[in-house]
Amino acid sequence: MNKRFVFSLLALLLLSACSGDRIVLLPDPDGKVGKVEIVTKGGSQVMDRPQTVTSVSSATSKPDAPEAISDKEIQSGWGKALAVMPPPPETFILYFMSGTSDLTNASEQALPGIIAKMKQRPVLHIVVAGHADAVGSEEANIAVSRDRARVVRDLLIKAGASPSVFEVSSHGKRNPLIKTRDGVSEPRNRRVTVTVQ
Repeated sequence: MNKRFVFSLLALLLLSACSGDRIVLLPDPDGKVGKVEIVTKGGSQVMDRPQTVTSVSSATSKPDAPEAISDKEIQSGWGKALAVMPPPPETFILYFMSGTSDLTNASEQALPGIIAKMKQRPVLHIVVAGHADAVGSEEANIAVSRDRARVVRDLLIKAGASPSVFEVSSHGKRNPLIKTRDGVSEPRNRRVTVTVQ
């Protein structure tokens, strides 16, 4: 499921829960808008335009057609909920030297930015996924991608993250960023993705 959609849907559900029978669809922080369908026993209504609101009078009535809503109305009805919404997840990519769990110089320099984002979260969850390129055996690639993920996790723990906030996985050469044939060295596939939530 698309992270942007999950964030939009979460925002929508939180906002609707706070406002009773009115549901508002807001854009993501980057201005993009998803699409959601409100379904009751009486019918359904699709919302796909930003800053629109629909009302549902009961579980057996059809939701009203979405209407535009002003910033002032949104703040009045949902301002408190918006104030406590968590920031959207941010994903970073760190790259590694071939066949090793040694970060490239550029990726070492990117670590302080990840750590800063991590420390801004009041509630923290970090997803770390290790990857390898298509050089070497499946077993070697699984091992090096696992080592890469552990190295990044350990660096973030050293920077202050609790070990309990991590979800760590390794993919070997599966799920490449750049598709290649077996045996092809591709620096962009030797990576760890870090998603700070």
